[in-house]
Amino acid sequence: MTRSELNAELARLKKRIAELENDIAELDKDSCSAGRARETETTTETETELGREEYIRYGRQMLVPEIGKPGQLALKKTKVLVVGAGGLGCPALTYLSGAGFGTIGIVDDDTVSLSNLPRQTLYSTTSIGMLKVDAAVEVLRSRNENVKYVCYPVAVRHDNVFDIVRQYDIVLDCTDTAMTRYLLGDATRLLSKPLISASALRTEAQLVVLNVGPDGPCYRCLFPNPPQHVEACSDAGIIGPVVAVAGTLQALEAIKLVSGHIPTAQQRTMTLFSAIYGPAWRSVRIRGWQKSCIVCGDRATVTESDITSGKYDYSEFCGIPDGYPDIDSSLSISVKELERRIKTPHVLLDVRDRTQYGICNLPDSINLPLSEMLGYDNPAALCSIVDQVNAEALPLFVICRFGNDSRTAVQLLRSSHRIRRVFDVTGGLDMWTEHVDSSFPRY
Repeated sequence: MTRSELNAELARLKKRIAELENDIAELDKDSCSAGRARETETTTETETELGREEYIRYGRQMLVPEIGKPGQLALKKTKVLVVGAGGLGCPALTYLSGAGFGTIGIVDDDTVSLSNLPRQTLYSTTSIGMLKVDAAVEVLRSRNENVKYVCYPVAVRHDNVFDIVRQYDIVLDCTDTAMTRYLLGDATRLLSKPLISASALRTEAQLVVLNVGPDGPCYRCLFPNPPQHVEACSDAGIIGPVVAVAGTLQALEAIKLVSGHIPTAQQRTMTLFSAIYGPAWRSVRIRGWQKSCIVCGDRATVTESDITSGKYDYSEFCGIPDGYPDIDSSLSISVKELERRIKTPHVLLDVRDRTQYGICNLPDSINLPLSEMLGYDNPAALCSIVDQVNAEALPLFVICRFGNDSRTAVQLLRSSHRIRRVFDVTGGLDMWTEHVDSSFPRY
């Protein structure tokens, strides 16, 4: 063949390789959406024996009498699923992989962002933009390639949760939304899978082991009704080591379950951790199985088919959408309009909490947290604002971080204080950074 013919053949082959790679990517995407997953290779030899390298790797762990070789072999045979590869999931995955679980499934549809890095220790600046499941497995495999890693780059939903969960022996709930917690709680109970659930916020964390033992409770047995308001770490904040404590304990509880240390009724507790206030550690006795539970009680009404078909609506049960009031469009202004209107006399009210206001704020704004307005904790400050607005006939612009709390404040000022020229700033300070002043801190 001539040089030109060889180059033409090379170009044809490169094009064909690109087409095949695209086909593989589409198959991965379709299989994950259906509850299947991408699997990584593993060098584990057998499930009934340890290789020479594994004796060296896990030797310190096997020296612990409560583990020993039987416990290590049990770990090797166990499939554990981690739902959420964030602040809880990263330390949990690190120690599950290090302990030698045979198969680890990871579910998360999110990508790595800069704000993740202080807490989510499997990622680095080079991971930004990557799928968390891919970035996590890249690091985990570099530390222990004996483990089989299965990636699910999808969100857990009613139509895939059972297909995913039924493939595993233990499930760790490392998510941060009430809707997902109830969905996982119900699915694991109906499939009789142990669930290790944890949460962390600000300076506190908690952990509980569920669906274990004949009288062990499920998530709904403990929490039959969802909380009225659940704050997220992105709103309320979190200290990295606090969430790491909870995620590490989740891995520890999984190791304990596999090695035969099942909590008795007397040992059935919720572990509470506080980094600053009160005693650092507390164990609170929890109630057992509840016969009134709608998932596992004597007259249960929620079934697998109800969930997978969408008949049972978790968003409705948990009070989704966001719970913030809708206000008329005539009472909202954009950040670009705010930029124009604050050049004339006005009052700008920032309803974030005082900690957030101390991080950054717009010039000449007044800070009165929404919590103080709702609880009437600072009537003098509120009356001062109302009097100024009424006396000088000034427009009142209300702003917060994302444009949610400001809607509640606008509604309160109109209904309780009869202020008519009050306006919500749509999108809040986040949109101010986006569209007005890119140097304004975004946190």
